[in-house]
Amino acid sequence: MSEQPLTILFMPESAYGPTNNCIGIGDVLRRRGHRVVFAAEASWNGRLEPLGFEEDLVDLAAPEAGAASQDAGQFWKDFIRDTARGSGRCGRS
Repeated sequence: MSEQPLTILFMPESAYGPTNNCIGIGDVLRRRGHRVVFAAEASWNGRLEPLGFEEDLVDLAAPEAGAASQDAGQFWKDFIRDTARGSGRCGRS
């Protein structure tokens, strides 16, 4: 059986953890000669191509004012900050 290069599509949640997991797996696949494409939220623009992957970006919602400068994964950074122990938002102090 001859191996043909595959096209592999990753669609990670728009956060660093899930995306970094896919980058690691994708890098192994890319080095084995496969085409790796990331369907990612638009805030990842220009972050995956330098790593050797194709980016197919999507806008999930109309951008809010100032959203263009928001980091990828900013939602989760804000969520953790706002719900961390001692923040007074999760019922613990």
